[in-house]
Parts: sequence; C-alpha cells; structure tokens
Amino acid sequence: MSILTHIRKAVNLLSGQLYFCNILPQTDTAMPFKAPHTTSARFFVPRYPKGGTAIISAAIAAIIGLSACQQQEAKPPAPRPALAYQIKTGAGAETELYAGEIRARVEADHAFRIGGKIVQRMVDAGASVKKGQALARLDPQDTKLASDASASQVAAQKTEVDFADSERKRYQDLFTKGFVSQSALDQKTSIANAAQARLDAARAQAAVSINQAGYSVLVAEMDGLVTQVLAEAGQVVAAGQAVMRIANPREKELAISASESKLADFRKVFAKPDNSNTPPTNLRVALWSQPGKYYNAKIREISGAADPAARTYAVRLSIIKPDDAIQLGMSAYAVFGDANESSTLTVPLSSIYVKGDPKGDMVGVWAIAADGKVSLKPIKVLQYRETTAFIEPVTGAASGSGSGSGSVKAGDLIVAAGVHKLREGEVVKPIIDTQIKGDGKVAYATPARTIGIAADNLKTAEVAVLAQRP
Repeated sequence: MSILTHIRKAVNLLSGQLYFCNILPQTDTAMPFKAPHTTSARFFVPRYPKGGTAIISAAIAAIIGLSACQQQEAKPPAPRPALAYQIKTGAGAETELYAGEIRARVEADHAFRIGGKIVQRMVDAGASVKKGQALARLDPQDTKLASDASASQVAAQKTEVDFADSERKRYQDLFTKGFVSQSALDQKTSIANAAQARLDAARAQAAVSINQAGYSVLVAEMDGLVTQVLAEAGQVVAAGQAVMRIANPREKELAISASESKLADFRKVFAKPDNSNTPPTNLRVALWSQPGKYYNAKIREISGAADPAARTYAVRLSIIKPDDAIQLGMSAYAVFGDANESSTLTVPLSSIYVKGDPKGDMVGVWAIAADGKVSLKPIKVLQYRETTAFIEPVTGAASGSGSGSGSVKAGDLIVAAGVHKLREGEVVKPIIDTQIKGDGKVAYATPARTIGIAADNLKTAEVAVLAQRP
C-alpha cells in the first residue's frame, strides 16, 4: 500500500470523526482535490475553518511516519542450528563383504569315554580352564562295581594258577622217579600254562575296569576357554557324546563361506607366495560392533569340497595381531578393499539428499561453507550400508540449484541431519557432535563446538528437534 493511499484514507476518516464529534464544523462548500501522479481520480475534501487544517496536517504527518516505518526492511531470520559431520580421509569402499564368526584355530569337543549319568558339572560356559582340570563327573557306582568284579576275577584266577603249578611240580617229581609217563606230565604242564594265561587276561580286564573308573571324571585336554556346554547334570550320555567344547584363544580366526563364483578370487590370493608371511593389502577383517576398525588378515585354508547343503566353501582367515576387542563367537565380516580406495568417502545415511528433477533425480549432500551458507553438492553413491554410504565425488558437475560446480572432498563439512528442511544459500549454525561418526549414528547433539558462529545461546532441544523433523 503506497503512502498516497494512506493519506487519502486518513483524510476522509479523520474528517468524518472530527465532524461527528463537533470538533470541526463542516461548511457547505467543498474543495476538489486531485492527487498528484494520478490520471483521473478526484477526491472532494471538505472545507474546515482555521485551526482544523493544522490538526489534519499533524495527523497526516504521523501516518506518513508510520508508513515509512512499515516499509523498512525486516531483519533476517536467525541461522538455524544443524548437525554437521566432517568427511574423513581414507574411509574406503568395500567391493565384497563376507559375514562370518570369530573362531579359535584349535577347538575340540570333550566327551566321556564311557556312558553313564552326569552327577556334577564343575565349570560353566566361558570359564577358563587348565589342562587336566576336572570338568564333569559321572555316577561312579557302576564303574566301582565293575572294578571290584575284575579284582575278584583276578583273585580267582590266581588261585587256579597256584593249584595248576603245584600239580605240574608233583608230576615232574613223579616223572623223574619213573612213576608217570611223559604224556601225563605234559597234560599238567598245559593246564598250568592255561591257568597262567587266564590270570593275565583277568589282570588286564581289571586294569581296564580301573581305567574306566577314572574315565568317570571328564578333564580338560588343553588350556583354553569353555565355549559351549552341551550336557547338564542328571543327563544320561553315551560314550563319545560331546559334553563341552573348549577352544584355545591364542590364535583367532574368522570363519566365512565363499560362493562358487568367488572361490577363484580367494584361491588366487591364497596361492600368492607371500600370503603366509605378508597379509594381502586388500583383505581386512572388521567386527560388526566396531565397523570402523579394520584388522589385517591372511587366508590360512580353503575347503577342498563344497558344503553339501549350502554349496559354499569354508574359508579360514587368520587375524594378524588381534586385540582384546576380538572375542570368540563374535560376528564379524571380511572385505576385499577396492583398488580405488583413496577416492571413496564415507558419509552418514542421514546426510544424503535426493532432489527430484525432470531430467532425473540428483543425489547430493549439503556442504557448509565458512560463512555458514549451505549448497547442494552432487555425489555418486557406490554402496549403501546399514548406517553409512560409500560415495564418490562427482568432479566438474554443476549442482542443479545454481550453487556452482564441484563436489565434496575429504575434510569438507556437511549437514548430517534434517537435510530435507534446507534451502540453497540458507545460513545454518554448524554443530559438530562427537557422537556422529562414520557409522552414521546421529544422536542428540550438545552445542559443544561451532564453526564460525558462537553457540552459547543455542539450546540442545533446538538441535534435537531439527534432527527429528519428518
């Protein structure tokens, strides 16, 4: 609305109010008034006596001042807070990923050598045991009875041997005196030898029974950890049935399965002469609990035949210098790094913005400049992960919103959350949260540090709302 329009309305309104209150008596004559810079519009302003004109002039001046204030430019809005993430160098992309489990190179199932009922289990899963330590015990009653029976058999055979030996000696004396024939002496000698043989057999059987009595206690065959308990107290087990599994934690490996189509790649690396001494540079192992930390590994063995059910080949990877973070039974994965690792970057999934365009959707991230302004930079997504994405910069490509050419690079600052609420050129307050890492975990941010803009008055709730906006 122009200033002239304000004046026209004020004159007519004020003149009517003053006349209604009998402050300005209206005369019978009127004065035509033609506004400047107009073509044909004519307005008739009533004539007022002296003094009324001053009042009208003061009112018009006040209205003109008010209109001038209204036409002043509004103050720019305060910059919005935004969670930021700084792209790290050397993130790399992974072309092949194989999930597996951390296993010990040496592990063995422990079982009783005789059958029976378990009456006691001395250790639990996860316990550290030493060689010769008792693990479980069977009911010893049956083995004790068998041992006693064997001892009795030995005593009985000993008596028969003594009698047969006495008979042989008497016949030997009679044969010397010529009272018995050689045949009779040979018969008694054979009986004595047979009795001695039966005694030896009884003693051997007694030894077996004594050993079986010792087999009622299951002991550890090596130092290690109890990784699995397969039987409980009160359970009747057969001879050779696995009761516990013990693994040697000194050498840790990753057990994976390779498909038939990828078997040649594994064998190619395994056949290298330096595979046993120097680990391949493109073969690494990482834990699912720590996806950003990699360990060097080498191929120790490849199965010679495929699994009949899964039709995959078992592969064992030896981990070079494992630390305490790697525990037996953990889920992990092996990756073959891309040869073009240096040009790949890792960004959180929440930082990727897809812009619709008739010529095709553009995928990009919002880069934050030094002055806080954001601009959409195009990227090429190489691989999506659970919480991250591996990207490749699109060099020399113009962003569809006129922000210039080029893409992001290592070290750039990008918006990590709320990207669908941003506009080209908008000024934001970049806030780096230490909880936002390469794994893409965007949590509630604290205004611990800003870049270029102070954040003393920034509330954590503002950032949290920004990150959670739909």
